[in-house]
Amino acid sequence: MVSFKIESLKCCIHLVNVNTFAAVKVFRNKIRVDFSLSRLIENKRIKKSIQMSAHRYLYHVDIFEAEEIDKELMGWIGEAYSKFNLKAG
Repeated sequence: MVSFKIESLKCCIHLVNVNTFAAVKVFRNKIRVDFSLSRLIENKRIKKSIQMSAHRYLYHVDIFEAEEIDKELMGWIGEAYSKFNLKAG
């Protein structure tokens, strides 16, 4: 079972477990979903990518239609949740 909390900030909404694994920003004509992964993705849906460290990349995906929230996007968000939310033992 996936467990996380939602943090509402002035700038955006954070999805948080141990760490923030995704953020949603609302614009007039779109929403932007940001997430971090430990691998490079080359995909036309990625609006912007930033290499944060040797093994961490931040991605921005713009959503204009509900249909764009699909298995591919949810897979990336699920991967972000899994990779950056392991509790220290």
